Amino acid sequence: MIDLKGMVSIPFLKKAVFTGSSRGMNFLLRKLSGEDGKEDRLQAAVWPGPFIFAVTEEEKKIFQDFSFSPEGLKEAVDWLNQIYEARFAPETSPSEPAGVKD
Repeated sequence: MIDLKGMVSIPFLKKAVFTGSSRGMNFLLRKLSGEDGKEDRLQAAVWPGPFIFAVTEEEKKIFQDFSFSPEGLKEAVDWLNQIYEARFAPETSPSEPAGVKD
């Protein structure tokens, strides 16, 4: 489970992009500046490792926008965890403990 409490905040994202990875899934969080009077947005992106965002093919990246607020940041982290479970988590049978493979 991705838990970014104490690692990233809205003030941090005002000035920098946050990147990380979790068990084969790379991700980033960044501010998208609103144009023409629109509000700033928080964008989350995920892509498969091992390569960095800049060299990964666009069709392998998944994006989602959220409000640029503490609540939006929480929603973004929840979304990252949902994407991990849906696309990156190893499959295990109900009787097999997670992380055990033959």
